Amino acid sequence: MAKNGSLPHKVVLIDYDEAIFSPMGFEAEMLAAAGASWEARQCRSAEEALAMARDADVVAVQSTALFMNRETIPQLERCRCIIRAGAGYDSVDYQATTAAGIMLCNTPTYCTPDVADHAMALLLGALRHVPRLDAGMRQGRYPRLLAVPTRRMVGTTVGIVGLGRIGGTVARRLSGWDVNLLVYDPYISQERADAFGAQMVSFDDLLARSDFITIHAPLTEETRHMFDRAAFAKVKPGLVLVNSARGPIVDQEALIEAVADGRVWSAGLDVFEEEPLPADSPLIAHDNIILTPHVAANSPEARHDVYQIICQIAIDVIQGRIPEFVVNPEVLEHLRHV
Repeated sequence: MAKNGSLPHKVVLIDYDEAIFSPMGFEAEMLAAAGASWEARQCRSAEEALAMARDADVVAVQSTALFMNRETIPQLERCRCIIRAGAGYDSVDYQATTAAGIMLCNTPTYCTPDVADHAMALLLGALRHVPRLDAGMRQGRYPRLLAVPTRRMVGTTVGIVGLGRIGGTVARRLSGWDVNLLVYDPYISQERADAFGAQMVSFDDLLARSDFITIHAPLTEETRHMFDRAAFAKVKPGLVLVNSARGPIVDQEALIEAVADGRVWSAGLDVFEEEPLPADSPLIAHDNIILTPHVAANSPEARHDVYQIICQIAIDVIQGRIPEFVVNPEVLEHLRHV
């Protein structure tokens, strides 16, 4: 049965980041050319999301992907694909999606340079104490002592956790900086590490040898709290830690303890275990921890690209093609047909 007049297919976005990632405006026209309607809404509950998405062919989710759970997904009567508008898809129930014969896609390429740039900004800001120096100047002071101590990057060792798209881009950013690169990523080949001039090491070795560590891994059961008390006990004293990946990869209580005793000299965090970060978070009390509100992906180009990718995935699904970025390939053996 046709929906929205003559358009037989339906694509919905059940939520979006109103602050920096609202739809661009070209989506309806792009999808209409493929015979699909487009509707974007800020659903505030699973019930509202289900009412909107129940008869959709493709469902896109961004900030409140938890609405896509084992209770809701089986009730998506026509859905053939759920798209997570972002690189991480840990907030969508992978098992329920696969069991229902629904493809799960992400949009992993939309913000690669932006997150890499932000990670570099956090690293350099932490190293050079930029935020606290700026804050002191704005208070009418000339706080030169706040720059003490600082450190030089030349000759140091940078550890990268996860050498995927973003981690690899950070490695390229660091080329020519006269630093030694270590990488921990059990899912890459030696050839990939060699391509970036990085030495593959164990996680414990990376902890023990790195002056700086930047995290670019997905959130999985394997990586959740991989930076815990035991990990921080093994780090090279004076570590600078940057996390622009997923908050729960770092145990925040363990991090605060490591900052307090000097094992972690400084940190730059764009992601947190609880978001938004509570106003009374102990992290805020430390002026050697830089905090940004999960904005590493932000740029006008990234906003355009994420919706371009969403529309192209939806068009491929509607026209019977397997889209790019399917993250549950095992579902291809038992795809839903409606």
